[in-house]
Amino acid sequence: MEALLPPAVPHQSMRAWLLQQAAERSADMPDHAPTPPEIGQTVDVKGVDTNYHDEGSGAPVVLIHGSGPGVSAWANWRLTLPALAQEFRVLAPDLLGFGYTRRKPSDRYDMAAWTDHLVGFLDAMELGSVSLVGNSFGGALALNLATFHPERVDRLVLMGSVGAAFSLTPGLDAVWGFEPSLPAMRSLLNVFAHDRSLVDDDLALLRLDAATRPGVHEAYARMFPVPRQQHIDAMTVDEELVRRIPVPTLIVHGRDDRVIPLTTSLRLHELIDDSQLHVFGRCGHWVQIERADEFNRLLCDFLA
Repeated sequence: MEALLPPAVPHQSMRAWLLQQAAERSADMPDHAPTPPEIGQTVDVKGVDTNYHDEGSGAPVVLIHGSGPGVSAWANWRLTLPALAQEFRVLAPDLLGFGYTRRKPSDRYDMAAWTDHLVGFLDAMELGSVSLVGNSFGGALALNLATFHPERVDRLVLMGSVGAAFSLTPGLDAVWGFEPSLPAMRSLLNVFAHDRSLVDDDLALLRLDAATRPGVHEAYARMFPVPRQQHIDAMTVDEELVRRIPVPTLIVHGRDDRVIPLTTSLRLHELIDDSQLHVFGRCGHWVQIERADEFNRLLCDFLA
C-alpha cells in the first residue's frame, strides 16, 4: 500500500507535504503545473509505457510495490528510495495496471502477466542480476523471479510477503474488494497501520484521489474479483521451489499485520535455508512506514 509522512515532518499535513515535493521537482518549470511526484521516467516494456523511478548509483536494487487501491511505486517506497539511493542504484517501477504505467482495456492481470512485465522491465533497463525487495503482493513477484528466473536475483527481501499458503484475511478482503468512498478508504487505512494516529482525513482523501484517477479503479476491480482466495492460491509458490532458493534472503514482517498473517513469513523462513527473519512488534502492514528508519538500516546492512 502507500507510505505516510516522513518522520521529519510529523506535524505537516500529507497534502501539504506532497504539494511541497511536487513544487520542488518542478521548480525549473515555472510556467507549467507541478509534476506529481509519483511520475518518474518512462521506458517501453514490450509495448507498455512503464513509469519508474531511478535514483542513486552502484549495485542495482529493484523495489516491487504492493497491491493496494491507488498504489504506485513512489507512494509505496518514497521513504525507502532516498535512503537506499545513498549506497545503491534503486529502481522502482509501477507494475502493469498500477500507478502511472499505461493501461489498456485488453491488459490481462495475473501472476504470469505481472512477472512477464517485471522481467521485461529488467531487460529494458539492461539489468542482469539485481537485488529484489518485494512488498506484500510484490513479494510474490519477487519469489516468482527467484524461483523461475534465479539468474536475475542476487539477494532477496520479502516484506509482509504473499507467497506461502494462507486463508484470505478480512483485511486483505477489504483491500482487494475496495469500493471508492471516503469512509471506506479511512477504514482501509486503519487496517494497514497499527498506529491509528498516522491516519487522518487528509491521507484518506489523498489516497482516494489516487484510487479514482481515470481508469485506475476500473483496472483494479478487474485484478482481484471474488472468490478472492483464488488469487492468494495463484500467488502461492510451490514449497519445493521455495526450498531451492539459493540466494541470501531477508524476511520482514509486522507482528500486528492484519492484511498478510505473520505465519506466511514464518513459513518462508522455514523453507529458505539462507534466510533471516526480522519481526517488528507494534507494527502493521506498513513496516516501511511505521518503522521506516529501522527498516532502511536493516535493508542497507543486508544488501551491502
